[in-house]
Amino acid sequence: KAKGKIMREITDLISREIGSGSPVVCAVIVSSTGSTPRRTGSRMVICSDGTCAGSVGGGPAEAMVQKTAPGVFQKGAGRILRLDLTGGQAADAGMICGGRMEILLDYIAPDEKNREFWDRVGRKLVAGKSFRLITVFEQLQDPEDSGLRILARQTDENGLPAEIPAPLRSGAAEITARARKACVLEHKDLRVLIEPLPGLGRVIIAGAGHVGAAVAFLAAQVGFRTLVMDDRGDFLSSDSFPAADQLLHISDFSSCLSGLDPGQDDHVVIVTRGHLHDKTVLVQALQTPAGYIGMMGSRSKRDSIFRDLLENGFSEHDLRRVHSPIGLDIGAQTPEELAVSIIAELIGHRSGRSSR
Repeated sequence: KAKGKIMREITDLISREIGSGSPVVCAVIVSSTGSTPRRTGSRMVICSDGTCAGSVGGGPAEAMVQKTAPGVFQKGAGRILRLDLTGGQAADAGMICGGRMEILLDYIAPDEKNREFWDRVGRKLVAGKSFRLITVFEQLQDPEDSGLRILARQTDENGLPAEIPAPLRSGAAEITARARKACVLEHKDLRVLIEPLPGLGRVIIAGAGHVGAAVAFLAAQVGFRTLVMDDRGDFLSSDSFPAADQLLHISDFSSCLSGLDPGQDDHVVIVTRGHLHDKTVLVQALQTPAGYIGMMGSRSKRDSIFRDLLENGFSEHDLRRVHSPIGLDIGAQTPEELAVSIIAELIGHRSGRSSR
């Protein structure tokens, strides 16, 4: 699943539990070296009744987290759990990993401050916009328990928490502006975990034919929100698009993106039934900051459309934004195969591994 979707599940569970007066323990990897099953920023939440969501890698990692969590609940304070997957722990679990991890077990009390914070995180995730989660914690000098104290939790809309010391502020500011992966900064006993959380970006699918239906289905399975539009209302049925978040019947494609405001987290997938419709949608998409624009069709069709756009004021820079022919080149033929190639390209784009 996409991290944004997993975080929604985790956040929903945290909010539900602390909203009902029960504390939770949220485990998050704050460092990993070597070959480990999960990286910094991977999370899971453990409820007092043993219910869990998310993952920090399975095997000995999750077993140790679940074994340690009751002590965290009992003390009402977080701690750092250190795991060595280079020796006996990994061998006993049949794992071939060879790394080390530190996992922050964050005790989240059911108080008003925490309820307000996690509700705010949940609202941001539902809105589908990217943001960063910042956790500042201090490791206490307790060799037996590796205790810690949470100093600040914050989303990044208001800058950096005041608790971040001056030596770390410039690095933290750069990470919050640029980083796509979770990162931890350290200063003496203080640590700052910065987690970029990608929005559940929309896949805006122009065209409700066989390819559009297959793309909408697969997109939902990997954590995208989906909107499908077409000027043929009888194509837009819940039977054909059971997993779509929104079906939009338009009068024609001439202003189909009007009011949708595609942004950096959004993906415009152009799979209409004809050359002219594709061009009409592409012209509109290029006038938005959409993070991904893809158009189905042959290279000759693409080149013909591109020549026309260049003659009508668009630049080579504009055209370099377009993924066409859309999808990874895996020899796809059927609508389902084409959808696999398209969704693979969208996943690569979302994770920062563009195929272009």
